[in-house]
Amino acid sequence: MPGFGLNVLTPRPADRFRTHGRRLLAGCALGLLAATLGTAPAMVMAGPGPDDDPPATWRFKKQDRAVKVMILAGSVGAWKKGPYVQHFQNWCSNIEVKNLSKTGYGAYQLRQHFMKQVAENRYINLRNPDHEHWLVFQGGLNSIAAPERTNREIRQLFLSAHKRGMQVVALSPTPWGAETDKRRWRGIAGLAYKRHTQIVVDFIAGRATPQAALGVYRDRRDDPDAAWDPSELADVGIDLYDSDMRDRNAPLRDITKMRAALDRDKDWNERNGTLEGEAREAALDADAQRAAELPQWFMRPELRAFDHIHPNEDGHRLIAELACPDLPASWGCACP
Repeated sequence: MPGFGLNVLTPRPADRFRTHGRRLLAGCALGLLAATLGTAPAMVMAGPGPDDDPPATWRFKKQDRAVKVMILAGSVGAWKKGPYVQHFQNWCSNIEVKNLSKTGYGAYQLRQHFMKQVAENRYINLRNPDHEHWLVFQGGLNSIAAPERTNREIRQLFLSAHKRGMQVVALSPTPWGAETDKRRWRGIAGLAYKRHTQIVVDFIAGRATPQAALGVYRDRRDDPDAAWDPSELADVGIDLYDSDMRDRNAPLRDITKMRAALDRDKDWNERNGTLEGEAREAALDADAQRAAELPQWFMRPELRAFDHIHPNEDGHRLIAELACPDLPASWGCACP
């Protein structure tokens, strides 16, 4: 899912669910439970993992389509009813698309899936000079509880794609959250998830520094303090999070209640333990304002499918409309 697959419980295998929606909902619910309880280390998932991937046997078939596009996402990309992938195919005359999206996969699993289904696929020739090969990536929400580690995996995926002559379009996670999701979003609880989501979004959009995006994992780079090399980033990064998918007009929460909750919150006080006087009051005011604004970062209700994470058919069309103007000219897209 774009969405979430961090799971503590052992779900039934995906092929035993009777509908696509039930598979998505099960992975999402189990996944977010693990992230909340803190029992998932960083990259876990619902259902089968990359080790269950069969050998890649798929191939492109349309010789008249010079641009080969591989979609790699979680359950948002795997959505069946009017997905954004279908709109890309309809609007872009030069592309042939293979959708490799997998419900429940976090960033680590998606990278491993790419290696098995693309890098190790002897039926496709990524070095064919007559074709362009593009990876459309949308993932990270399934492993959002560990944002720096998620970004480390996404960065490695981008490096692997570029090393093989591919170019990358990256779509950020879509808005998510709801007042009804009390464990994660009620009151001040959602501040951590908002912060984690923003770290991943900023990296995918190409506006985060290595320190902000990777944290301690930036030491894995050859020069931890160097600016980004283009191979570490998407060629095209599109922010769907701070977009028209947001419920910008949602009512604000009571800021006084948010401030009072923060003032007595043990975790907040531990993180801000060195602040005193006016500095502490200013920090309380700033975080209370952020907590009050959280509903305006949720997905618009009319764009939601069966939960607050997965866009419906209208939401998918909007994703395609938001992305289309930034898609490569070589794709031959006629945007609405």
